[in-house]
This record gives sequence, structure tokens and C-alpha cells, in this order.
Amino acid sequence: MRILGRNNRVCRRRGATAVETALVLPLVIVFLFGILEYGRYLMTLQVLQNAAREGAHYALTHTQPITIASTTYGNATTDVTNIINKAMGGGNYLSGQNVQIYAADSLGNNVGSWTSTQVGQSVCVRITGSYNVILGNMIFLPTTIPVVAQAVMRSESN
Repeated sequence: MRILGRNNRVCRRRGATAVETALVLPLVIVFLFGILEYGRYLMTLQVLQNAAREGAHYALTHTQPITIASTTYGNATTDVTNIINKAMGGGNYLSGQNVQIYAADSLGNNVGSWTSTQVGQSVCVRITGSYNVILGNMIFLPTTIPVVAQAVMRSESN
């Protein structure tokens, strides 16, 4: 008789397992999507910071124009933004992305045009925009997050 009693209990627990799974599985999936979204956000910040650093390095080394065969290269803002876009792999990471390039003090405050940077001064590249959260409403996050990536480099020589 005891054996029959145990089999009866196993049959009654099948429904409870299905209900528990139905309650817990959506929470686990939302948690995993949150982890993936956070990883994507950190990757975006890293890519933007590297792109700003590359742009600042290029701007510092190209403050003076170079003329080859009557074509001037180097100190145009479009050249720096092309380097930044290349460093980002051509990806569109932010909505409303804005790139600013300027001469800066040590804190990154704008003090003038980057093409007039002298030895001992700094160049700043600032990338701003809004990060779009893919599953914002589903995982109870905002749909956009403001992002600022900035690199300030000091000119040692021209």
C-alpha cells in the first residue's frame, strides 16, 4: 500500500512543476536579457571611448596642413570625423550622434579651434548622443540613455 501512495503523490506534483516553471521562466529570461543589454551598453561605451581617443590622436598630429600636388590634407574637421567613424567600424551606435573637436584646457573645456593648438595645449574630442535600449520597456529600463565619450590629449610637439 505504501508504494501506491507514493505513486499517487508523484502524479499530483506534475501540475505543480508546470506552474512553477511558468512563473519562474519569464523572470529568468528578463534577467538574461538585462545582462545582455548591459553588456551591449558597455561595449558601446568602449567603442566610443576608443574612437574619441583615435580622433584626438589624429587631430594632434595633423594640426598643420600638408599640401601634396596642390591638394591640402590633414587639418580639416571632416578628416578627424572620418577617422572617428573608421575607428567605430562604421557602426551607428548612438542616435543623434554629435562630434566636437576643439582646443581644450586640461579639464576638457573649450578654449578655441583645434587647428590653432600650440605645443603644451590640449585637443579634445567629445562624442555625444543617445544610446537606444533594444528591450527597454520589456526589462523596465528607459528607452534611451544619454552617452558622452571624451578624450583629451596634450600636444608635446607639432
